[in-house]
Amino acid sequence: MQQFFERAEQIVRDRDHGSRWLVREAVLLLRSLAMEQSINPQQQVETLFAVGRRLAFARPAMSALPSAVSRVLCSTHGPETDVAVIAQKATDFLEAYDAAIKQIVEHARPALHGNVLTCSLSHTLVEALEACRERVEQVYVLEGRPRYEGRTMAQQLALANIQVTLLTDAQAAIFLPQCQCVVVGADSLLADGTVLNKAGTALLAWAAQGYQVPLYVLCETLKISSRRWSDDLAQFAERAHLLEEKEASEVWDQPPIGVTVRNYYFDATPAKLVRGWLTERGSLTVPEIASIAHETQQAIHMLEQR
Repeated sequence: MQQFFERAEQIVRDRDHGSRWLVREAVLLLRSLAMEQSINPQQQVETLFAVGRRLAFARPAMSALPSAVSRVLCSTHGPETDVAVIAQKATDFLEAYDAAIKQIVEHARPALHGNVLTCSLSHTLVEALEACRERVEQVYVLEGRPRYEGRTMAQQLALANIQVTLLTDAQAAIFLPQCQCVVVGADSLLADGTVLNKAGTALLAWAAQGYQVPLYVLCETLKISSRRWSDDLAQFAERAHLLEEKEASEVWDQPPIGVTVRNYYFDATPAKLVRGWLTERGSLTVPEIASIAHETQQAIHMLEQR
């Protein structure tokens, strides 16, 4: 039993993979636990929900985790108690999750052409760019300090035979005028259209608007959250946890006395800077995003109350 909790901790503490990898690993863990035959059935269900809640609510910026876990562990009538049903729902979820990328790619295809600029690491975006590589001349990738996820992104694109150039984050404005679009993934898409993604995305979005380069967001509807964002500075403390501040040592291991280092992993990009939110359901409007957010929150509420 303990190994399931240990694996859950490894997943929620991971900082090297994107939301898509975390969701897949979380659902695979729940399926393995549901298929475990050496556990008392009642204890098995209790453990499933304990592990599920740990997976769902440990990463505030990644709305796909509670959405995925609640879809596997809850039905329209309430928490699921049949482990065989849970195992099958996990399998069905994974199949639909894989199909979603292909659908996103088709909706994103018209936007992906010429020179493209992106930041951080998005497996959805890698697959979309690979599928559209005959239309894409060059991809500029920002390196993504402090953990340099952009290097992994660049490497994966190169392996897909895509012409790619890695840039320091500060060089974005130099190369933006040469680009036909900016395209990014999302860790969460809030009900008001705000995008939570790798810190630096918002600055890139503002710069893109200044150069009149359209910004597109590629993500599954699974990442839609009922939360909303506010620019009221007085409320920042209440929502700062959504940006997940991590250890300052990742940025500067031993800063001199008198120097304070901050290390937020995510930032918030306003809806007004986004040309299109491209999902497996197509290009969404803000009212459509809000409607999906309401549906998702009902299932998550069941998980919270279990």
